[in-house]
Amino acid sequence: MLTAESLSGDPIQARYSVGSLLQQPVGTQVTHDIADILTREQSSLVSGHITFTHTNRGIALSGEGEADVRMMCMRCLDEFAAQVAFTIEEQVHPDPRYAHRRGAEGFEEDDEPGIREDNTLDLGEIIRQHIVLHLPIKPLCRRDCPGIKELNPDG
Repeated sequence: MLTAESLSGDPIQARYSVGSLLQQPVGTQVTHDIADILTREQSSLVSGHITFTHTNRGIALSGEGEADVRMMCMRCLDEFAAQVAFTIEEQVHPDPRYAHRRGAEGFEEDDEPGIREDNTLDLGEIIRQHIVLHLPIKPLCRRDCPGIKELNPDG
């Protein structure tokens, strides 16, 4: 199970080769289950599907998934597990010039995941980022959580 703390690191390892898709005509699509792309040890962490579409500039990613994440309740401070649903809508490029943005002094480097020189994509980082984007701002173990229990209810 993923934890909110582990999502600040590199918890999901998934390299995906897009070399064969880039050789196909523009518009070609391939859909995979996310669990099939992850390593055997991590295949139970995230479920869902992702579609890779060859575009004239790279690869468009779209998909939906769910991840089991252990979080801390903001009211009672107990840990609880929740399913976090997420969607992926991403565009990745093989040419680094597309991954730059225009700044005051020219082009600045962008840390967005892209297609590497060996035609692989760090899909684990993309999935991680989208899970983090969909985490609740104020996680609650349940809607009617009463909050922190009194330490001394008698006195």
